[in-house]
Amino acid sequence: MPATGSPRSSTSSDSFASGRQSPLNGFDSSAALILVPDAEEPANSTSFDFSSDDEAEEESDLQLERLRNSPIPPLSSLSVFLYLLAPYLKLGALLVPEAGLSRKAGVLAVVAFAALSAFTRQIWYMLARYVRRSDLEEIVLETVARGRGKERRRAVLRQLVRLSAGSLRVLVAALYLRFSVDCILPFLPDVLAIPSRLITTLVLTAFIAPLYSARSLGSRPVIYASWLSVAAYAAWFSCTAYMHAKGTLVPISTSATLGKLWQGIPAIAFTFCTWWTVPLYASLKGTVQPMTPKPRRSQSFKLIAALSVAVAIAAILPLAFFDASTPTAIPSVDMKTAVAAFGAAALLLSIPAILITTPALPIPISIRRVTNFPLSKVLIYIITTCLSLLPAHITRIGSDIVLILAFLSTYTVPALLHITIHNFRRPLSIVIPPTTPNPRLEPSDSRNDELLQRKERTLQRRRLGRRLIWDVGVWVLLVPIGGGGLVWAVGRMAGKW
Repeated sequence: MPATGSPRSSTSSDSFASGRQSPLNGFDSSAALILVPDAEEPANSTSFDFSSDDEAEEESDLQLERLRNSPIPPLSSLSVFLYLLAPYLKLGALLVPEAGLSRKAGVLAVVAFAALSAFTRQIWYMLARYVRRSDLEEIVLETVARGRGKERRRAVLRQLVRLSAGSLRVLVAALYLRFSVDCILPFLPDVLAIPSRLITTLVLTAFIAPLYSARSLGSRPVIYASWLSVAAYAAWFSCTAYMHAKGTLVPISTSATLGKLWQGIPAIAFTFCTWWTVPLYASLKGTVQPMTPKPRRSQSFKLIAALSVAVAIAAILPLAFFDASTPTAIPSVDMKTAVAAFGAAALLLSIPAILITTPALPIPISIRRVTNFPLSKVLIYIITTCLSLLPAHITRIGSDIVLILAFLSTYTVPALLHITIHNFRRPLSIVIPPTTPNPRLEPSDSRNDELLQRKERTLQRRRLGRRLIWDVGVWVLLVPIGGGGLVWAVGRMAGKW
């Protein structure tokens, strides 16, 4: 049969052929052509392997709406800096003067763990950029359960991540509340029939309850409370420096709350444990899709994170030169009261921010439908208060567990995720579009383009070369620091050394 097709058919076939041979195509050069098919051609013959702009915009809008409704919504650069800095100036910093380390060892420990903290934040940042998600749950899911057909595993992992993060935050908040009470309890009269610890705890929880009622860290009362927490630490630091100069420096509290691990280097390691790194990165960008144009310098997450670590070093490093174990004189009651009050305020005012970001409890839908009462929020607050009132012998063990969990979440988990996703998972493509999960769409011809595949291999080798240096640091962080620290902590709790 002679080839006497219509001009339109001939033009169509020539155009498609030239499109596949073009070296300048990005995903599929035929996407630039607008063709009117012949009447006898099926309607689905012109389908292509990429989603429409409307679908992409809809997905982006949904992600942005999810971020705005999250406990950490889009925040200004100053607020992100505040929430990156504030966790450093808490319980660990208050214990540095009584850590029992020599000046040289104390300085080296502060600088080393500050550097490790900055390093782990950079790992989280790179993981978010690599998987193109600024959500902790999604990073874990992309690392452990990537691909189709794993919906059940992904659902289980998502619940485990929420449970782990929520449990750690509740335990840390309960520990801060307990230690705040320990600080101010010796200066309160014990003349009532009801134990003073119970009364003091209830009063303090009632005091911060209005702050906890806020919906997110973007609430002004929560931001002001966090700034006041930093200011309380600055006031505590000033009083501590004055007492050191006068030779009257004593421990901030004679608390029996803390266990065996809260001495020496472990206390400094806890000082630089980090929270909210990934969600704060998302909040600074204003979207959970981190592949956005280059931000201004004032909106650079890496710059803000580095600045927060630098300020933390400046605020904590002088404490390594203080020694609260051998005072040469007895401090005045007023000075001891001031130190205890400012230290307690620094911890107490940080509790609302910690609990606000705690994932909600899995309340049954049948209960949530019949009431608008924030049952999960109230239950979390009650659980935190009850945990802070446990007997001393239980809280000592619990405080050691909190330190170990915080240590693992800061120094071990990001290293483990980095190694898993880069060494035990197939690398994510850079320029070649991934295989579409939509079965109605045909595979894209760009995946078979030799020029595009050559460019993909070149970029993959270049990315691997840049990552090798990070891999060395990550392995050091995971094995000698994370693994060695965990073994030492377990042995210390067991009384082996």
